[in-house]
Amino acid sequence: MGEAVLDFFLHNGNEYNTLEFNAIYGDNPPSIYEVIRIIDGVPLFLEEHYTRLKKSAAILENEINMSFNSIKISIEKMVRINNVSNHNIKIVINNFTKNTNNNYFFFIKSNYPNEDLYSQGIRTLLYNFMRENPNAKIINKSLRKEVDILLTKKNCYEALLVNFLGEVTEGSRSNLFFIKEGKVYTSPPGDVLMGITRQRIVKLCTENNIKVIEAPIYSNSLDSYEAAFISGTSPKVLPIASIDDLQYSTSNETLLKVMEAYNNEIENYLKLHK
Repeated sequence: MGEAVLDFFLHNGNEYNTLEFNAIYGDNPPSIYEVIRIIDGVPLFLEEHYTRLKKSAAILENEINMSFNSIKISIEKMVRINNVSNHNIKIVINNFTKNTNNNYFFFIKSNYPNEDLYSQGIRTLLYNFMRENPNAKIINKSLRKEVDILLTKKNCYEALLVNFLGEVTEGSRSNLFFIKEGKVYTSPPGDVLMGITRQRIVKLCTENNIKVIEAPIYSNSLDSYEAAFISGTSPKVLPIASIDDLQYSTSNETLLKVMEAYNNEIENYLKLHK
């Protein structure tokens, strides 16, 4: 069954039982992917996910042969045949050496933070690692395995990546923000995966008169910030309570304002696309 959950998945438009997933799925690296959150049957921010898929392929000097509408139809089919309305779906595209890509649509194990974590915050740790292509969403199984083992051992929610310059860039599966004196700080776009949630947060901050500063954030300066949070498909905007031994406020006024603005953004999107 592998990574796919629920009853069915799609491979190149054909429907298969998830019990056949391991036999049919092929790595054929590099594999680009997107994880999209389905809420009430609606694929959240699908337009941005499609744009990023095309960008990931372009960075690898390739292109995808699927239109936006074909991806939308495949997701709608997956929602229907699996009889599910709230879950994360993963799209994987690979086999770029041939004229026709391989594409897979499958639901994955989906864990969403409970309400306590949104008020109490999460525990995180620093992890030395630098992505080869930060802007391309490429599957990296070795990183995921190593990080998951460490997070379990340390009882933490996320690992924050530190590059060879000592810059804390992003989470292993999330984007990262810090807050100081009412301003939001995050790494420059060229240094991180341009998360869909991240892009929305930067836009919302601007609309709500919160200044966003995109600049390197160094590990030796983390104690100068008042609050911090990660963002992503599953966590949305999730406060950080600690990074290793450093403690942060989870009731910071600017943090709460960003959380509220993003939750409202989701509600408005769902209303427009139902």
